[in-house]
Formats: sequence, structure tokens, C-alpha cells
Amino acid sequence: MKNWIFGQYVIVSGASSGIGKQLCRLFIEKYGAKVIGIGRNEEKMRAFQQELGENKQKFTYKLFDVSDKNGWNNLKDYLMEKDIRPVLLVNNAGMFIPFNKITKTPSQELDKVLSVNFRSVTYAVESISPLLQNNGKHLPAIVNVASSAALCTVVGTGAYSASKAALKAYTEALALEEKGKKYVGLMCPGTTATDLFRADENTQNSALDILAMPASKMAKKIARKILKKRRRAVLGWDAKMMNFTAKLMPMKGLFLIRWVMKISKSKVFINVFDEE
Repeated sequence: MKNWIFGQYVIVSGASSGIGKQLCRLFIEKYGAKVIGIGRNEEKMRAFQQELGENKQKFTYKLFDVSDKNGWNNLKDYLMEKDIRPVLLVNNAGMFIPFNKITKTPSQELDKVLSVNFRSVTYAVESISPLLQNNGKHLPAIVNVASSAALCTVVGTGAYSASKAALKAYTEALALEEKGKKYVGLMCPGTTATDLFRADENTQNSALDILAMPASKMAKKIARKILKKRRRAVLGWDAKMMNFTAKLMPMKGLFLIRWVMKISKSKVFINVFDEE
């Protein structure tokens, strides 16, 4: 595995916490890259920068909502002004909303999930892709972090699954179109213990929370796949199980997972099965 990001600029969205923060740490401390993190929480960004100690100069950040196209255009202008040519763009930012029936999900909430999880990536690629450069023999890279929900829809996650499925299809199309010009990767992590996941009080101390992979461990898996230039990776035992089930039994598998969720009587799914 060649370290093709050493000494190069990398852009990571969703950098203030969770998988994004841990990816930034790995890229800087283990792989020697210079990282530009994208997020909205300046307090968290500054705190992380201080955590890096002697490596803090390798981390800079820009504050904006990834679903705002102007933010990406402004980042493009900044990179051009500073003559910065990244070798890797990692679209990791995302949002997860509590389990609920799709018919009970307000349209405004659905629009926000689609904007953050899907449209933001199209904005990022449109703005930043032209600036990505080769590093020797290594092609410039775009890696999009989707979810196991893109491979196997889970009841109660209609908005989230739809946004990640759209991201999967977009990434696959991009990989086909950029063949020979860019490395395009799709990462599909399973349940991960992040602030986004734990924002729902019903997941705290639930079976999902207990079984969730630590963000640091998931980030290590993703980073290794990126350095190896894997075009697609399904990460985590639950993600692999969901992927296998959906392939083996495209519809029956989904209903089987639904049945398991229902008989678990977990408070996580209280809004999904409240009338049954």
C-alpha cells in the first residue's frame, strides 16, 4: 500500500466530529497529509486543531454548511487564490434523523436530508473536482462516504436510505465517467458511534448503540481502503450482513430485517411500529 497522500492536500467534509474528525487525524498523524476540514462548528474545529499538537499547522478549516453551494464555490476561490491543488476530496458529511415512517417525515426534513447527504456531494464535485491534481503516477481522487442503508433499505429510514442510495448511484456514474482520469471510491460503513447517530435519545444505550463500531475504528478501515484505492467497500459486520441479505433476497430480506426489528421491541423503533 503506497502512501500517495503524504505531503499533499486532502479535503474532508464533516470534519468536526465522528468519522470525519478521525479521518483528518489519521491523514495527518499517520499518513503525513495536510488537511482542509469542512464543518460548521468552529469551537470543535479549534479544539481538534489544538489536539494535534505539533501537527496543528497541517490542519486548516473552513466553516460552512455543505448543503450551501456558495460555500463550495467560496472554497474553490480560496484554493485557487492560495494555489492549493488537493489530491483527494472526501465527501463524508451527513445527517441521520430518528427512525420514523416515511409518511410521517415532514417534507422540509426530507429535503434537508437529501441536501446534506446527496446534493452537497454534487456541489463539492462540481466545484473542487477541476482543481484536483495527480501525485506522480497516482490519479486525483474523490471518495464519497455513503452507508449500508444505500445497499439495503431499512424500515424507518426512508429519507436517509433514499439519500444514500442516490449518493451510491451518483458515485457509480462518476466512477464510470472518470475512468482513467480519477480514482472514485464509494465507502458504505455500517452502524457507527457518532454524534449524528447518538443525537436520537432513543438510540442511547440501545442494542444499536452498543453494537455500533467506534468512529476511530471505522475511520481506520475507510482510510486503508482509500489508500488502496478500492472502488467500493462495505465496512462493518452489520453492513456486510445487510449487503448479503439484500443480494440474496432483494425484498424478502428487507421484510426479514423488519420482522427482527419489530420483535426486538427496542425504543429506537417506537415511531415505526407504534400502530402495530
